[in-house]
Amino acid sequence: MTTFEMLRFLRNTRLYCTSVSGTNRTKPVTTKESKLNFKKLKYPTKVPINPVLQNFPIVDKSVIDNPTIQLLERLALVNLENKEALSTLESSIEFAEKITLIETTNVLPFYTVLEDQTLYLREDSVTEGNSRENILRGAKVTEEDYFVSPPGNIPLQQKDKDFSENSTECKENA
Repeated sequence: MTTFEMLRFLRNTRLYCTSVSGTNRTKPVTTKESKLNFKKLKYPTKVPINPVLQNFPIVDKSVIDNPTIQLLERLALVNLENKEALSTLESSIEFAEKITLIETTNVLPFYTVLEDQTLYLREDSVTEGNSRENILRGAKVTEEDYFVSPPGNIPLQQKDKDFSENSTECKENA
């Protein structure tokens, strides 16, 4: 069996564990040998069958002051205009504080969701010619064959916002 035929065969079968050393390369691998036997495993999957409940310590709800809100609005280019947006931000911070408490010392990094399969790269080849003019035609402003992007993160004059409990929407203080 040639290398090309072997690669084509391997693409059509789903391999879980393969060992190249010590194998007889002339004998084709059957699909029965290449599949993982779930009956022999103690745990057939890394995902638990029953949900694992973790009790996280109750942390005080973080209070975000107006200068921090203004800084986040300027850096992230978002507008926290109402109490709903502020509560979403606070719940996101609370979630981030909870996941920092998860023990991950012996957990290996996860590079891809398809770690059990071989990922093949395609040949990197040019399919079309020089299309710079077509690409730059969609830009509003170009200069010397480059896109001109609008300036970002420019600090604007920001007003204090009122996120008090009795207001339904944030009110800007003049």
